[in-house]
Amino acid sequence: MRNTIHAALLTLLVPAAAALAQDEPQTFNAFAVVAANGSIVRAAEKQVVLVGTLAGSFFVETEEGPIHSGRVACAASAKIDQASHKVSGNGACTFTATDGATAWGKWDCQGYELLGCRGTFKLAGGTARLEGATGEGTMIWRPSAAEFKKQLDGMMLENATGLLSWRDFRLNTR
Repeated sequence: MRNTIHAALLTLLVPAAAALAQDEPQTFNAFAVVAANGSIVRAAEKQVVLVGTLAGSFFVETEEGPIHSGRVACAASAKIDQASHKVSGNGACTFTATDGATAWGKWDCQGYELLGCRGTFKLAGGTARLEGATGEGTMIWRPSAAEFKKQLDGMMLENATGLLSWRDFRLNTR
């Protein structure tokens, strides 16, 4: 439980977390409830490309339940093959803690239309108490199936919802 709480504090809670920083990497799980906005462009007869943003509140999971840790905003690009229903995506995210500290990283994923995709997220730095932070873990993007399906025939993706989750994320600090 102690490692989970330390991870939560290190990853975006309160400014006092800097005093708890350790040299050992911390592992944790987190998630965000996001809204997606952007454009859907037909790239071939059975292929569309989604380009947009995913943004929402960010929570770190602890043994006592999720802890609100700030906000996340991600740029996303996903290619959807409508014949095979396969999805490949990539993007970048910025996490902003309630105290204003930020961290950022890049991701890629593979999966299936309406189910979402899974891949690697790599944290590559930050500001304030998260300066020099690095890490890596699994990122899963689960769009809301009903809203996402409805939007595939149009050009705009507006206010579709979904979940982003990070599993077994290993955070390294300075």
